Amino acid sequence: MGTGDNLSKGSQKKGSHDGLVEKLMNEIASNLNNEQFGVDRLAQTVGMSRSSLHRKLQKRLGISTSQFIREYRLKRALEILRQEDVTASEVAYRVGFSSSTYFSTSFLKLYGYTPGEVKNRIEISASSITANSNTENKTLWLAKPSPRKFILLVLVILGLLPIGFYIVNAFSKANYRDEIDIMEKSSTSIAILPFKNLSNNKESEYFAAGVAQIIQIHLNKITGIKLISDTSMAQYAETTKTSPEIASEINVSHLLEASVQEYDDRVRVIVKLIDAKKDEQIWSDTYDRNLVDIFNIQSEISKQIASELELVLSPNQIRQIERIPTKDIEAYNLYQKGKHFFNLKDHSHGKGEKSIQYFKQAIEKDPEFALAYAALATAYLFSGENLYKDDSVKLVEELALKAIALDNTISEAHVALGTLAYMYEWDMAKAQKEYQHAIQLNPNNSNAYIYYSQFLFSVRGESYEAREHIDKALRLDPLSYVANLKSAQYYFYEGKYDKAFEETSKLKEINGHNMFSYWINVQLYNSQGFNDKGIAELVDYFERVPPHFLSIDTLKISYKNKGLNGVYRYYIDSDLRAVGAPSNLGEFGLYADAQTLGYIGDTEKALEYLEIAFERHSIYLCEIKYDPYFINLRSECRFLSILDKMNLGGYN
Repeated sequence: MGTGDNLSKGSQKKGSHDGLVEKLMNEIASNLNNEQFGVDRLAQTVGMSRSSLHRKLQKRLGISTSQFIREYRLKRALEILRQEDVTASEVAYRVGFSSSTYFSTSFLKLYGYTPGEVKNRIEISASSITANSNTENKTLWLAKPSPRKFILLVLVILGLLPIGFYIVNAFSKANYRDEIDIMEKSSTSIAILPFKNLSNNKESEYFAAGVAQIIQIHLNKITGIKLISDTSMAQYAETTKTSPEIASEINVSHLLEASVQEYDDRVRVIVKLIDAKKDEQIWSDTYDRNLVDIFNIQSEISKQIASELELVLSPNQIRQIERIPTKDIEAYNLYQKGKHFFNLKDHSHGKGEKSIQYFKQAIEKDPEFALAYAALATAYLFSGENLYKDDSVKLVEELALKAIALDNTISEAHVALGTLAYMYEWDMAKAQKEYQHAIQLNPNNSNAYIYYSQFLFSVRGESYEAREHIDKALRLDPLSYVANLKSAQYYFYEGKYDKAFEETSKLKEINGHNMFSYWINVQLYNSQGFNDKGIAELVDYFERVPPHFLSIDTLKISYKNKGLNGVYRYYIDSDLRAVGAPSNLGEFGLYADAQTLGYIGDTEKALEYLEIAFERHSIYLCEIKYDPYFINLRSECRFLSILDKMNLGGYN
């Protein structure tokens, strides 16, 4: 059904729908110049989920929620441009666009002319229609005629503008994620290449990386800019690829490259901003100052980049960018070393522990260093078994709250609090609030999207929104192991096996020694009846990473004699022989074995393992509700009791 039909039908309905649209417009008007007021906040104000609000607006108006917000802002912008003598940049900021370029592009797309042409055009009444108007039909919801006039208006549209109807109908069929993609492609995007260390001291590599990272943090505070994660950019440290090649691989419009040199008590930073697709330098500068002035240099570079990219900075954003993270250069260097080893934790044994020590030392040097507190909270949170030692759970919360008390703009601290509430405290309302706040503070925080995506899937069962958020994370951090892993799992659960295989192939490239990619492939093959290929995948992994608790030859014999169930049973029995009892298994092993027991139909043992995990408050248990391995347990009273105690609720 086309948008025109939806409008006509919607005009005949009284009450909730019309009242909803008016309430939504009032809420946007109240937050007009707040660029962070988006779909999540709007949905909250009317007590709906994002998906519910999206469905209602699609049904009522034929447009997505993000389009609804954007078009209202643009309508107000048109009114201001007609009534006042202001520039496009000034209006962009007043109506909630942080990028004047994106504002002008959106305005042109909607009205058919640029903001600068408004004064030169004949004023057209918002309630009138002309056959040659460049304004698309989808903006008609902004007018508020009476029901009789509204029906007449729709009839006129249907009679005089059939081609417009076709365009709107096609647009209404585009899904919500496509709308997000359009916004991202229209937005300014940038990636920071690893800064080159020109100092003789190898230790200065951490300092050079730190200069880049703080600039990244500053740019993250600017709404309307897509910024690729520094972890994904590490692969380009020694690259010989051209700017257009890099831009094509990571889908950005601009690159920032720089060199950093420490000498005596001074620092020299040479920075270049490149239009990557044209391979043209659009700005460069050299900063040669005292070392203690490095934070001012970073702020100046960040503001200059915003200026060159025609991004409008609000006074609050300027204050945040100019904030100095620490006055102690040594604390700053220790923090950067911690970040370096934390980013390596998935690839090198013991690196997570090393990062914790450096973050602690940074805090000892500067007890007011907010970023160090947030980083230490995150390091503890994702340090595996350490979360159950030395009251680390309470410590994570204390560290995150301390970071927020020192600097309430730190998104990472809210991710830590949200993940703690979700995985350990099982306070799902708190978890959702923290994740959403983290994304509002930093829309480029890939980790916030990753863990909120997992929350949406495993707690709310919202597979569509989970996919939307994990795709966003992958656009920001294409080489994130966790993001690619979640994407592969979602595709598997959806039955999109080819796409899942594409993701596991990426996972092996990122880290070929991690079992997850191989295990998902086993599941993918088995689900399609290719059991031989599934076992071959498992054997391939164990040949690469020899197991200490089972025999590959015995595993093959188990498969030959008893099929898949024989392999799974052998795997579980090998675990038990190694540790003696289920209660002695590690957190991941306990949950993984419970999954396997659920899969092979040993309900009693699966429930026993899950109840042990529950008593431990295992962080892996948070995914239990919609885990397909437990689908046969969903009617079991003991299973439902666990869900209830975890505040996960039952099944509709």
